[in-house]
Amino acid sequence: MRFGIISDIHANLEALQTALGVLEKEGVEQIICLGDVVGYGASPRECLDIMCKNNIPTIRGNHERYVLGEINEAVKDDTMKVIEWTRDAVGADLMKFMESMPNKMLHESGFLITHGSPRNKDEYLIKLNSFIASLKFMEEKHPAIKICFHGHTHVPSIWARGHIVQNITEDKTVELDSEKTYLINPGSVGQPRDKCPLASFGILDSEAYTFQFFRREYNIEEAQRKIHEHMGFAGRFADRLSIGA
Repeated sequence: MRFGIISDIHANLEALQTALGVLEKEGVEQIICLGDVVGYGASPRECLDIMCKNNIPTIRGNHERYVLGEINEAVKDDTMKVIEWTRDAVGADLMKFMESMPNKMLHESGFLITHGSPRNKDEYLIKLNSFIASLKFMEEKHPAIKICFHGHTHVPSIWARGHIVQNITEDKTVELDSEKTYLINPGSVGQPRDKCPLASFGILDSEAYTFQFFRREYNIEEAQRKIHEHMGFAGRFADRLSIGA
């Protein structure tokens, strides 16, 4: 079976439409979203509506939890303005949809879906010790699960003991080993942060046992225009789309 794996859309409709178009052409049988459908961008309602109407299994990211009022930690002023703007833009019906999203999901095909890490829904997997600790957690707590999909950092990567794949700025297919436990980040659809502005997402082929990364151009200028037009206070979130940072 072929699964389309997307994450960190961040209300970027143009990037999402591009990713979904590629996944449709590739013939995926199911699309799964690892959270942060909203936040930073100007199309939160439109992106959530796509998830809802297409019955795409979607978990909560930290930005869904911000909008739902589940996280009260201090954030930068412009980030808080985006959160408040998003609450108004989403509407009551899609707020209920966000409330229905789980924080973590064990997929029926036998892989784990989380936003931050298997240990903590808000943990950033960036440093070596955090990857090692999460792999150990998977091996001890979920020994039968060989793949954990995660997002949150906006940086595509694959980590397993003796098998690390990083710096993925173009399409790349990675062969997996059924004996290893993997942490796989498909990167960010709507706000990449690996110095590459191309939308990032992937496909798990469970029969061939491969994960294919895709990097694709999308209409960045239109996404930026809508941020400036509808969210004049959020200029830096538009500017960063051009540089992938």
